[in-house]
Amino acid sequence: MLEFLIALLIFSMGMLGLLSAQLVGKKAVYEASQRSVATALARDILERMRANPDQIESYDVTNAGDERHRLPLPGADCNAAACSAAQLAAFDVWQWEALLVGESEEFSAGYAGGLLSPRACIATDGGEVAVAISWLGTSTAENTVGNKQAAVCGDDGEPAAQGIGTRHRHQLTLATFIGGR
Repeated sequence: MLEFLIALLIFSMGMLGLLSAQLVGKKAVYEASQRSVATALARDILERMRANPDQIESYDVTNAGDERHRLPLPGADCNAAACSAAQLAAFDVWQWEALLVGESEEFSAGYAGGLLSPRACIATDGGEVAVAISWLGTSTAENTVGNKQAAVCGDDGEPAAQGIGTRHRHQLTLATFIGGR
């Protein structure tokens, strides 16, 4: 009987180790998928800006994705009709924010696509462009960002209300140069 109990104890410890490894693996896959979505979204808006380089300053935005302060509906639907370059820029930013929060994938409790509690900022200075996207992660992250605009992106101003501080926010910043035509 004692041998059986010892074998059961060893088996139980092994199973706990496997379950722990499974949990760590699931967290890593989730974080990787969120980073992949953020990278795709950053590249998407940069390509939209490259297609409309004369209106590059019109793409400046701070805290896109904030549910309390969504971007206004643009005056023209550029998918249905021809738009001016300025209208296209406003439509691009509005449509990109919808992708950021995952409006294309809905379910009864909210949006299923996009990032978890995203915030995004686009800063332009001449042809220099920085796109910063932050999202809520499952683990703590060290956000060491040198860009002042990117550093404030993702601060929702109320970390205590959610019970999760900014140390759980992960951030991706892409910087590039887009020249005019």
